[in-house]
Amino acid sequence: MRNGAKYYTRIISVLFVLVIISLISDTLKHGYSYETLHKLLHISIGIYGIAFLWNTPEKNYKLFALANGILFSLIALTGWIFPDLFGLDAFNRVDTVLHSIVGLSGLATYFLHKA
Repeated sequence: MRNGAKYYTRIISVLFVLVIISLISDTLKHGYSYETLHKLLHISIGIYGIAFLWNTPEKNYKLFALANGILFSLIALTGWIFPDLFGLDAFNRVDTVLHSIVGLSGLATYFLHKA
């Protein structure tokens, strides 16, 4: 898994930036909500990944995978323990599954990546 961390960083970053489509659509339909902040977090992480980590030393890809893995695993764990916490979409079943995939794949990438 020589380039796994690089691929993880690039794929997650691009997918997170694409959340802007959902953000625009939701904002036009429903206005500003707490879900807006949730989506802005994803977009911000994606922009960071593209702007600062697209071409960077391997260790930075690996650290991104670890940080993302920890953050989204904790968010997913919260979603599994407290489904629909405060009625926020970030903790609904679909988002919890997606956060689990992002978090666990980030952790797997970090621990399986060969430096």
